[in-house]
Amino acid sequence: MQRNGDSRNCPSGHVFRWCAGGLIALSGFGWSGCATQTAVRFSPAAVAAMSPAAEVVQPFDAIRLGKQYVAAHPGTDFLVGSGDSMLPLYKDHTVVVTQKIAMSDLRPGMTAVYIGDAGRPVAHVLVKKTFEGWVAMGVGNAECDATPVTEANLLGVIVKAFEPTKSPMVALLDEAVLRASVAAMP
Repeated sequence: MQRNGDSRNCPSGHVFRWCAGGLIALSGFGWSGCATQTAVRFSPAAVAAMSPAAEVVQPFDAIRLGKQYVAAHPGTDFLVGSGDSMLPLYKDHTVVVTQKIAMSDLRPGMTAVYIGDAGRPVAHVLVKKTFEGWVAMGVGNAECDATPVTEANLLGVIVKAFEPTKSPMVALLDEAVLRASVAAMP
């Protein structure tokens, strides 16, 4: 039990205020996780400067051009994007070419591809460097990603992108219908 004025078991008011102020300051630096990062936004100018715009190509050319780029540029790889989180920068089915770079070379506005919390690759824009890694978010998303981009999960940054004029699956279906109607003609 503590008596009024007995300071043996409680910090002085000065130290207590200093610690509380320090905790408030640290939470402002984003040490408490992604929930505090929802106000963080990417800079459209940085994204335009650091993430390549997709070249619009025919549906079957996207993968072919991605493979050609990878063959001509050692240290690169390609993936086919899925989803709308990067609209309007990258549409669903955009073929993106990645290149592995050092963590120290990452910059805000770059689109990084990393292994997300579901164990699958995620391609999102880097918005802020923290002690835990880089905070990333989709261009079309309102909140940042829960998983920070770290050296352990970074696959690379996007260096080239090929956007098909329509989904390759839709193109295949259209082609099948066209071939079926041509074959049915006497």
